[in-house]
Amino acid sequence: MKRILIADDDLELVQLLSLRCTHLGFEAISATNAMEALRLIDDAKPDLVILDVEMPLGNGLSVCEMMSSHERLLAIPVIILTGRQDEETIRRCHQLCAYYVLKCPDIWSRVEPILQEALGSEPVTAGD
Repeated sequence: MKRILIADDDLELVQLLSLRCTHLGFEAISATNAMEALRLIDDAKPDLVILDVEMPLGNGLSVCEMMSSHERLLAIPVIILTGRQDEETIRRCHQLCAYYVLKCPDIWSRVEPILQEALGSEPVTAGD
């Protein structure tokens, strides 16, 4: 079973994403701050990481940057979730080879295709 780490201080969003990921057959683990995310990335060895930009005890882009400097973590796909739309944030995501996803009411419609692409999951229809 593939493991996804969801790091965001918005607990409702973490619960929503965790439930959706579980429905697709993934194991979802969560962190509420950047330091906890770093620890779990090292300990749990997730197959994909979803990071919020603005979190307590650090920044999701900085976590992604740290991952890119470690050979073992470099291959883990990263989705950056943010409300930021500024050019610098988008550019940093691209420089770090991370998927940029703007937070919106229908965020799952943006995250699910990335999960399927990055982890090889098949879509699950409502009746499944």
